[in-house]
Amino acid sequence: MYIKNRVTSRALPVGKMPFELWTGNMPNVSHMRVFGSTCWVVLHKNQLDGTFGDMAAKCIFSGYPDGSKAYKVILDDGKVLKARSVVSADKDETEVAEVAEELPGDEVVEVETGLRSASDGEDVDADNHDKDDKQDDGSDKSADDNQGSGGSQDTLRRSGRAWRPPVQYWRPVSMVAHKAPTTYVQAVQGQESAEWKIAMDEEMEAIRKNKTRRLTDRPASRRVLKGKWVDKVKNEVDKNGNNTTWHEARLCFMGNRQMKRLEFNETFAPVAKFTTIRCILAMMAANGWELHQMDVKTAFINGDLDEEVYMEQPDGYVDPMYPDKVCRLLQALYGLKQAPKVWNAKLDDFLKTQGFDNNAPMHASTSLWMTAKSSSSW
Repeated sequence: MYIKNRVTSRALPVGKMPFELWTGNMPNVSHMRVFGSTCWVVLHKNQLDGTFGDMAAKCIFSGYPDGSKAYKVILDDGKVLKARSVVSADKDETEVAEVAEELPGDEVVEVETGLRSASDGEDVDADNHDKDDKQDDGSDKSADDNQGSGGSQDTLRRSGRAWRPPVQYWRPVSMVAHKAPTTYVQAVQGQESAEWKIAMDEEMEAIRKNKTRRLTDRPASRRVLKGKWVDKVKNEVDKNGNNTTWHEARLCFMGNRQMKRLEFNETFAPVAKFTTIRCILAMMAANGWELHQMDVKTAFINGDLDEEVYMEQPDGYVDPMYPDKVCRLLQALYGLKQAPKVWNAKLDDFLKTQGFDNNAPMHASTSLWMTAKSSSSW
């Protein structure tokens, strides 16, 4: 934001910058450096290693710290510093020496917590960069400079204000803490076992209706992977401000153990672009259209599988008549690597049978399907 306020923008008059329009003055950008460029932190005279020691330490410029006119740099040893005595690599040794001569002896570079913390008692002097003292606001010195030049040894000051969360992000939630179980045993033995049992029964009923699996003999030449119950407590605030809580259970396939070319091939699936969503919302607002949003429950278990994938019977739902048999997955399941791809293919085929199309040259996204109302309008 600091840099954006000091460069031109297409939203403003030609050649104008936000800082110039707000203050009426041209910003001073002479102190800006190229990110990632090589620079030097000039050392004070009392830190030089003898008469012929290095006058500066080599570093990389990494940004501008908030609330200060210094520079944030990274030394070769990984230490992150905030220093004012920074000289670009394109300057010669004479300019570096001049900066070193102007350095006061009591100004300290603030060491930040970065890649590696500084050693105890280690101080690096900063310069008194007079050219950058007179910045865009016209002040001679910042608050940090006043603290450094006061001669006080305590350079760290902490605020005494009590922190509180921002009000705009607050919303009413249930005061009762709901911790979801991580295993099937925890779900059926906990205080909310009845709720979790109902949620898991609904999931298994949806799998049965969609014919997602079928029991078969254990294959000799195929791997049989396991599944896992993933439980989650969901909270939602309705229009009246009332908090609603419900339990959701999903039978997930442990796709992290799948092997490519054996249990899956392609996994790519297109997703909706935010640009497409914003364009649709803009068209609705301009034409006074209505927007209808829907959610497909247990969407991933509707995709048809092409690969041969086997899974152990889920915990708590082992068929007592065939306990040694395994599940042959006919459709996708949550956790499968190819689940998003096969669900998108199933949705695409269905929408095209209903007269929708996403291959028109004017479409900016493959996740946008449109249908023609007449021969001349969409």
